[in-house]
Amino acid sequence: MLRRMNAQARLLEMLKSPQRMTRGRLCVLSRGAKGGRFYHLQYRKNTKLFQRYIPLCEVAAYEESTERFREFMSSVDAYVDEMSRKGMAEIRKEAKDARCKGGKARRADG
Repeated sequence: MLRRMNAQARLLEMLKSPQRMTRGRLCVLSRGAKGGRFYHLQYRKNTKLFQRYIPLCEVAAYEESTERFREFMSSVDAYVDEMSRKGMAEIRKEAKDARCKGGKARRADG
């Protein structure tokens, strides 16, 4: 359902029903001697890299939460792209209208 909406509607729909989101990605830190895995959450903020250990019992929740954040940011990017295209089209139209009006006035003056 969200895929068929335009970017603005999709973003508004996501904002209406806020869900838990976590910035970053979940990475396997290392493997234990018995084959167990250790995870950490990795994210950047103001160019600084942050890492947090994630207990195994919380991994599934973090996977879901980071995926929601990626989907949200993708929607924000799509909305910004859509608004940029509209803005450029409006600017182009205004410039074209101004050239046309200015050109007619010069011809009439002589």
